Amino acid sequence: MRRNPRRMLHYGAIPMALGAVLTGISEFQIYEMNHAVVYIAWSIWWISVVLAAAASVLLICLIVSRETRSIESVTGAWLLLVAPLAVCASTGASIADYLPTDLAYITLIVSYALLGAGAPLTCCILVLYVTRITTFKLPPHDAIVTSFIPLGPAGQIGVAALSLGRIANAVLLDSTPQLDILGPTMLGAGVLIALMSWGFCVFLLTHAVFSVVYQRRSAVIPFNISWWSLTFPIGVFGSLTAGLGEVLDMRYLQVNFMVMIVLLLVLWMFNMVRTIAGAWTGSIFGIPSLANKEDATKESTSSAVTICDSRPTDRYV
Repeated sequence: MRRNPRRMLHYGAIPMALGAVLTGISEFQIYEMNHAVVYIAWSIWWISVVLAAAASVLLICLIVSRETRSIESVTGAWLLLVAPLAVCASTGASIADYLPTDLAYITLIVSYALLGAGAPLTCCILVLYVTRITTFKLPPHDAIVTSFIPLGPAGQIGVAALSLGRIANAVLLDSTPQLDILGPTMLGAGVLIALMSWGFCVFLLTHAVFSVVYQRRSAVIPFNISWWSLTFPIGVFGSLTAGLGEVLDMRYLQVNFMVMIVLLLVLWMFNMVRTIAGAWTGSIFGIPSLANKEDATKESTSSAVTICDSRPTDRYV
């Protein structure tokens, strides 16, 4: 793995999966069944924080020190390096709502630090990604659905900012009265960041849909494991839409959230059925666009050998 850090990009999905579990525990209010679940979830959150920091810092160092990159090689998978930071930040806000005041204050501070580290890094990679899609051609048709991946981290920044703003408005008033004036300010800043994040997500969603439709015109898009990259971005965009709809009291956003939930459910069912069928036949275990890269490598190698063999050997005779 150290020789090929690109294979380690997906390790960022581990803390993101833990964050999804913790968010589910919070949304379904499992804490009310047993109060000990709060501290168990808080312990798991700290594990996810360590994993997210390690994935972001160590993997970036490995890629920078061991590989030579070009702007053409930038893909949405790069965001898996830094997306866990924003996921842990929003998850920390969900857990802090059920913790005692002193522990909630610590969780709030750490969550804002995670968001402060993850948001700029995500924006930097998004700038590279937008530069890549506006300068070079679209990804291969068998990996074109990964165009939806940037939608997730971009929306997660807004979700985290909005969630932390809500918690800060309540926690600062009880834990540090001298900072209670910052509560409404941080809530307002969270709403503003969430709105800007939502607008950028609309652009990314529009581009992703256009990319898929454009590639579909020239070739059939085969089902592979990359289709699962549709679920997380749409789920995050739905959460961001629901949060803004609740804070701003806009029925339009709430209706959009319901539509996204139905779409997400359909995608989950479709991906699950196709994945089971592909696992039974073995076709799902192929890596998208890997075969194309291997064919291109073989072709370039054979061309180089042909050129070398065609050189005259009797020029000095």
